[in-house]
Amino acid sequence: MIHDKLKVKAYLHSMIAICALVHVVVGIYFAYLGIYPIVVLSLIDVAVYAVAFFVNSAGKTRLAGFIITVKVITYSLLATYLFGVNVNAHWLSLVIIVPVALHLDFTKLQRVLIVGCIPVVINAQLLFTHTYYAPFDMSYDVFLGMFFINVVVLGFIATILIDAVITQKIEEMYKKEINSFKHISNIDPLTGLNNRRYAEAFFEKIGSDEQRSPFFFCLMDIDNFKSVNDTYGHDAGDVVLKCIAEILRKNARQTDLVCRWGGEEFLVGLSKCNPEKGLDILEKIRKIVENEIIVTDAGDIKVTITGGASALIGNDMKAVLADCDKKLYDGKRSGKNKIVI
Repeated sequence: MIHDKLKVKAYLHSMIAICALVHVVVGIYFAYLGIYPIVVLSLIDVAVYAVAFFVNSAGKTRLAGFIITVKVITYSLLATYLFGVNVNAHWLSLVIIVPVALHLDFTKLQRVLIVGCIPVVINAQLLFTHTYYAPFDMSYDVFLGMFFINVVVLGFIATILIDAVITQKIEEMYKKEINSFKHISNIDPLTGLNNRRYAEAFFEKIGSDEQRSPFFFCLMDIDNFKSVNDTYGHDAGDVVLKCIAEILRKNARQTDLVCRWGGEEFLVGLSKCNPEKGLDILEKIRKIVENEIIVTDAGDIKVTITGGASALIGNDMKAVLADCDKKLYDGKRSGKNKIVI
């Protein structure tokens, strides 16, 4: 979000600088022709763009965008009034449509209103000037000069817009690739659960959250998993791991942590959970695993799990994990197929 605001801010600075430079050139051009009212208007235009620049520098991108939008539309109206419809200044209003639609920090309703009013402004100028005689009757040479300036302006703006659109698309693609790589690096390829890397990032997040809900953690291990691999083969062992992972996934909530900790170990973090409620959930999972018949190519397999559980107090995740590991070991020594808290 911050990056997007900085991008809009930089975009507006570029637009303001180009438009101000154009009005300086226009002012010099009309000073040479001796049409001094336009020189005065050009100086006012530059002053308005200077205000927009400082407003944008202060971080008020929406207000700066509004000033630019009103300025372009007003310039279109004044140029048509002063020089007539033949100078095609009414079409300058179209320049503001793309910036408003793509970059300026307006709400959707404001964008619709601004973009919608532009055809009205253009048609109003065409109708008004149908029988209108402009104060400054522009000669063909002056017309060509104005036309050249407008083409240069539109060329600059078009270049910036095209570059901005391409840059935006490249950034979006890059972000998608980065997010995809992050997702892949945080997922265990066998079970589809989050991995230890993700869990460690999760620990940092909840450790910095002073308003977090209570967490109850459990380190689980599949009992006698080595015997499963030795008896049925590693492919069957992989099926067992996937089955346990699916049971954990189905019985966890969206706010819970479920990850493959390593080997046949899984880590579960239950949010908004005290030890009593946490034990009920963990016992439910243990019983589901105990009663599950896992079908493999090497035969049907039944396994059990043992877990060590502990509540997170403060921010000391190392202490919680060490306590879970100790209780898991105690559960293994005392008969397995149990949750120790």
